[in-house]
Amino acid sequence: MTLKSFQNIGSDLFLAGLNNSNSGNLSVRKNDKMVISKTGSMLHRLSEDDLIETSIAAEDENTSKASREYPVHKAIYAATDANAVVHAHCPNLIALSFYSDAFKPIDAEGCYYFPDGAPVIVAKNAIASEEVGEKAAAVIGKYGAVVVRGHGVFAVGADLCEAYKRVSSLEHSAKIYNIYCNLKSS
Repeated sequence: MTLKSFQNIGSDLFLAGLNNSNSGNLSVRKNDKMVISKTGSMLHRLSEDDLIETSIAAEDENTSKASREYPVHKAIYAATDANAVVHAHCPNLIALSFYSDAFKPIDAEGCYYFPDGAPVIVAKNAIASEEVGEKAAAVIGKYGAVVVRGHGVFAVGADLCEAYKRVSSLEHSAKIYNIYCNLKSS
């Protein structure tokens, strides 16, 4: 894990339109701790000061500086063997999340990477809540990614690149699905 890997993935998310200037967050497991992007950081302009090391097991003196989504990252690490979590606000997946309890790709690549699709979870507080953490942690190990209705996507991986690949691929499949549905209805 290096600052450069956080910077590369943060920049990729922004340039692909999967996050705006101040949305999304990244983390990697570091033994019983995680390194997570700081609350309010701009993922496409990360510096060393934007990365916070904090405990997975319990809050510590650094937790308050971590991304607001810390409870979700914490729950995912506690329930899985993931080494990285990427959270993005993918517009096509968010739009589709209002209409379904799961997203199942129709394109060949999407079906290859997500043969079982990705579940859509619903929470009273969709942002930075323990409820989202519990629901995401319960299913993300099986699917590799989960969509939070009206909010965004969390994906896991062996590293940030693999988690990003899942986010990017799932959003690409959602874009294809939306184009297909628009063409079919016209």
